[in-house]
Amino acid sequence: MFSSLSTRAKRSSSRRRPPTSAETRRANIHRNLFLWVLQTWLALFYIGAGYAKLSQSHAMLALLMTWPGQVGPGPLHAIGWMELGLAASVVTPLISWEDFRPVLLTGALGILVEAAVMAGFHALEQDGFLAVINALLVLMALTVIVGRWPGRAPNDDIPSRPR
Repeated sequence: MFSSLSTRAKRSSSRRRPPTSAETRRANIHRNLFLWVLQTWLALFYIGAGYAKLSQSHAMLALLMTWPGQVGPGPLHAIGWMELGLAASVVTPLISWEDFRPVLLTGALGILVEAAVMAGFHALEQDGFLAVINALLVLMALTVIVGRWPGRAPNDDIPSRPR
């Protein structure tokens, strides 16, 4: 008697029922919330990094980080402006999802490339902490790209538009 009950319980638990529309909506809401949190973290990080490169003296940045001492103020300011642009690009879908999804994907790809290059640079300079930070930025940007790619989610609706 007990063996037949446990067998039935195993069979019923091993069968997954298809998600209901409410479960699908909930999963999409959680997915979109997670991606917006990642996008916000990326934007805040790059706003801070870009602002520091634009507002601090070259000598101060050379003391704080290794690489600014190896470049002049011009390239340093260009990198700062680029970082501010990348930060803005990952939150542009707040304006219009339909119009700015390509900007978001391009910005996230730019962050991925920039962070990968800097992770490699910091690894070669044997600065493990900054290499790990940049590797985490690469993973965050990759997650945003994969999660926001058109057609990626089953019901790939516009997340910011109320129904």
